[in-house]
Amino acid sequence: MAVTIQQRTINGLAVDHAGEHGPRILFVHGSSGGSWYWHPFMGYFAERGYQCDAVNLRGHGPNPTLPDLGRISLQDYVDEVRGVIDELGEVILVGHSMGGAIAQVLAQEMPLKAAVFAASAPVAGVKFRNPPMNLWFALHGLKSIPAMLRKKPIKPGYRVSSKSVFNQCDPEQHRELWQRLTPESARVAVEVLKGEIAADLSHVTCPLLTVVGTEDGTTVPEMAREIADYHGTEYLEFPGHGHMFMIEPGWEACASQLDAWFRKAVGDQPEPAITAP
Repeated sequence: MAVTIQQRTINGLAVDHAGEHGPRILFVHGSSGGSWYWHPFMGYFAERGYQCDAVNLRGHGPNPTLPDLGRISLQDYVDEVRGVIDELGEVILVGHSMGGAIAQVLAQEMPLKAAVFAASAPVAGVKFRNPPMNLWFALHGLKSIPAMLRKKPIKPGYRVSSKSVFNQCDPEQHRELWQRLTPESARVAVEVLKGEIAADLSHVTCPLLTVVGTEDGTTVPEMAREIADYHGTEYLEFPGHGHMFMIEPGWEACASQLDAWFRKAVGDQPEPAITAP
């Protein structure tokens, strides 16, 4: 039985939804992404008794495009996701890549059931690490400098996306996946690279988890480990998976590990909506 994913508007943003009962999970996408890549996880967790929502940040389809997207700050994204959580109530917050940095800031500012920093970008206190021996990533960084200086939107090129973002996805899908990416704010990229956004989670009492794929070509495991150590979170690696573990072959094993952590950490025991085979 397939799970139906519906879309609604919350705080002016398009938010996808699945599941009607149980603890609520809010998924936040990363740079140039969208709710679309959370759909497999949303179906998986809705079947297991969770309510799932995945937000689309401003300027990311199906929200309207923004001519000044390049000037949007990470705090702008934080503020709009906070508005979504205010409407939904207390959530398990799962932020991926840039969304992981958003989740780190929100975890210090508001009550959450739990927070997961998935293949996360760092905040101040952890230096961004370039993937070693990745020429395309380095070239992308150099080509992005003019846009960063002028605060223009940036979209990663096909080659860097293929080698660093989709490197563990089916190669035949790389072009299609890349075409789904959207331009992203250059200002956010500068803020992350320069460590301008801070998050102090020393006072946070909700469960925290940092996860990363061992083959991630964007958030290298060494940096993810530093994020976990910096905030004192639990740490989990997905063997053989990359940056887009939620849509890679074998993604179900990653979802299963997260489900086990949720059930241990959050305490609410969801009742499966659909009996899994």
